[in-house]
Amino acid sequence: MLTHRLTTPHERLTDLASAPPAPADMFFSWLASTLPATDAASLVISHLLPGQMDFLSALDHTTPIAAVLPKPKSVNALVREETAAAFRCDRLDRVRCADPRWLTDYVGERAQGRRVVLSDVGGYFAPALAALCAALPDQVAGVVEDTENGHRRYEALPALPCGIYSVARSPLKEPEDRLVGEAIVFSVETLLRHLGQVLPGRQACVLGYGKIGAGIAAALHARHVRVLVVDSDPVRQAQAIAVGYGSAGLSDVLACADLVFSATGNRALGMQHLPFLREGAFLAGATSRDDEFDLAVLARPGDGMVREELIPGVSKISAGCGKSFFLLGNGNAVNFLHTSAMGSAIHLIKAEMILAAALLAEQQHAPGLYEVPAAARAATAAAWVETFGSRSGRHL
Repeated sequence: MLTHRLTTPHERLTDLASAPPAPADMFFSWLASTLPATDAASLVISHLLPGQMDFLSALDHTTPIAAVLPKPKSVNALVREETAAAFRCDRLDRVRCADPRWLTDYVGERAQGRRVVLSDVGGYFAPALAALCAALPDQVAGVVEDTENGHRRYEALPALPCGIYSVARSPLKEPEDRLVGEAIVFSVETLLRHLGQVLPGRQACVLGYGKIGAGIAAALHARHVRVLVVDSDPVRQAQAIAVGYGSAGLSDVLACADLVFSATGNRALGMQHLPFLREGAFLAGATSRDDEFDLAVLARPGDGMVREELIPGVSKISAGCGKSFFLLGNGNAVNFLHTSAMGSAIHLIKAEMILAAALLAEQQHAPGLYEVPAAARAATAAAWVETFGSRSGRHL
C-alpha cells in the first residue's frame, strides 16, 4: 500500500525484525532525507501502474502533493485505489488543461495560495502555461517534464514563462527508454499469439529511431524479425543503417512491412498513407494515438471505415481505399495493455524528477529550460546502484 507519510529510520529498523524493507522504499527514503521539506505544492500527472508509484512519498516530502492526475490510458485499477487512499486524484483531460481559464481556476483552487510545481508527462500544461503564469504571478514555481514529446511541446512555445526542468534527455532515462521498447514489442508479440500468429520471421518497420525507436528495433532483432528503419533525421538514419538495419523511403517500407511501429511523436502516419500499407499489416504506437497517428476519422462512423474488434487490444480496420489493417491498443502506446512493467530502472528517472521539483520549490528560477546538475544525477545513480545493484549480482 502507498503511504502518505515517510517512515522514520527508527521505524524502518524496527520493521526489519519482521520483514525487510522493500528496496524502492529504502531508495526513496534516502532521497527524501537529502531534500528540504518545502511549503510548495505539487500537481502530479502520472501513469498509475504497478511498481512505479513508490516515488510519490518522497515527492510529497519535498513538495506536498495537492493532487495526482492519472493519465487515462495507463491506469491500473488497484494502483489507482491505493493512490487515491493516500492522495487526492483528479481527472486528467488534455482539452481542459489547454483551456487557460479552467487551468488557472484549477491550479488556484488546489494550490490554495502556495507556490506550485507542475509535474508533467506529455506536455499537458504547455498550451495554457503562459496564461497561467500571467494569471497567478510568482505562484507557478515551474514545470518538471518527463517525456520527449512533452519536452518538444514546451520547447516550441514562443517564450517560456517559467523555469522548466526536462528529464526527457537525461542519461538516467536511457534505461527506461530501452525497456519501453522491449515492453512495446512484448505486448505486440502477446497480441499476435492471442491471434494464433508469431513474431519471428516477419518484416517490420520502425518509424523514428530515437531512444524508444532504437529499443523497439533492438527488441525486434532479438526476436529474429527483419527490421527497416525510417527517420527524418539523417544522423539517426545513418545510425540505424550503421548497426545493420535496412532503410528505404516511407512508402516502400510500408508496402513490405507486416508490422509498423510508430515512435516519432509527430503523427508519422495519416489517412494519406493507408493506400501504401501492406494488406493485413499491424500498426502499433509507442506514445498516444494523437501523437503517432493522424487517423481521427476512425472515431467517426460513416467515413468509409469499418472497424471490428477481434480481441481486446486488436481492431481490424477496413479502409475506404480497399485496404484492411490491424490497429493495436486503439493506436495508443501498446505496452500499457500489459502494465508496461519497467522494474527498478523506473526509479532512476522518478528520483531525478523529484530532485527537479525540489530545486524549483526551493529556489526562484528565471524562465528557461533547465537540467538537474550532473553531480546530483551521479549521487542519485550511486544510491540506486547501492540499493539495487547488489541484488542484481547475487547470482555471481
